[in-house]
Amino acid sequence: MGMLLLHQDWLVFPFFFFFLAIYLIGYSIIFRNKNPKIRSEFSSCLISLFHGTPAAIFGAISIFSDPNSGFASLNTAFQKTVLDYSIAYFVTDLLHYVVFFPSDVLFIAHHLATLFVIVTCRHVVSHGSFSVVVLLVLAEVTSACQNTWTLTGACRKENRFAARVYDVLSPPFYVVYSIVRGFVGPYFVFKMVVFYASGLAYGLVPTWIWVSWAVVVFSAIGVSILWVYTRWVELISERRTGEYLDIAKTYGLHPVSLAIAFVLQHPLVASVVFGATKSWQLREVINACKIKLTSEVIEEINKVHSRFPNPCP
Repeated sequence: MGMLLLHQDWLVFPFFFFFLAIYLIGYSIIFRNKNPKIRSEFSSCLISLFHGTPAAIFGAISIFSDPNSGFASLNTAFQKTVLDYSIAYFVTDLLHYVVFFPSDVLFIAHHLATLFVIVTCRHVVSHGSFSVVVLLVLAEVTSACQNTWTLTGACRKENRFAARVYDVLSPPFYVVYSIVRGFVGPYFVFKMVVFYASGLAYGLVPTWIWVSWAVVVFSAIGVSILWVYTRWVELISERRTGEYLDIAKTYGLHPVSLAIAFVLQHPLVASVVFGATKSWQLREVINACKIKLTSEVIEEINKVHSRFPNPCP
């Protein structure tokens, strides 16, 4: 039994080399034709794909397979393995940020805080892994979708298929992410805090540990909510702006020409201030001065504007 526990305590090392190998394969082989920044970002997404969904699945299994699971239950061997797997991933990804993006303080702090929670649960206390593993499952349940969204988003400008996948995937991904991070996660953390604050885990999970867990998780949830809110704003803005682009396409006009021509014909506008850094931009501005928009075009623009007075909030 002692040898088994010893072996389990060392599982984090083969897991670490597993993630490191995947990262290096991605960086040196799979994404070798990308520029260095994209190569590193894609390699990070690759190891995240290998971590997120397996961690969520096995984490859920470790919870449901434990008949005594609860906020004060003893950490099981299965749950410890899941935690080791996640420790190895976050250490690998932390190295990625330290090496390639040392100025990205937010992500580095996120990884350090996450490692603090997982490591203290795994090695400092012998109880409480139920709480941490459930939070891990909630955090990683959208991992596959998020990484696919990230990869296709990075390629959508030069790849139509990637752009299509990104556009189709964005709304459902945002919905699920919003539900998990905005409602389910906060509710679970609230239940966790209420339980620990009641003293039912006294002597099992020290106060300083569960309080620090709550602070870290609530902070992470707050950042996640802000992140997904920004994504929703961007999505809505893109969809609104897209309607103006459709009008320009319908009438065979460049969007720049449509916009400037509309402003020039507006009765309350005396002049138009524009900026151009490229010759084609200047040509479109000059062409716009020669365009006379029909009442039909103006009516369609006004219809869109009436629905979306501020397309880019």
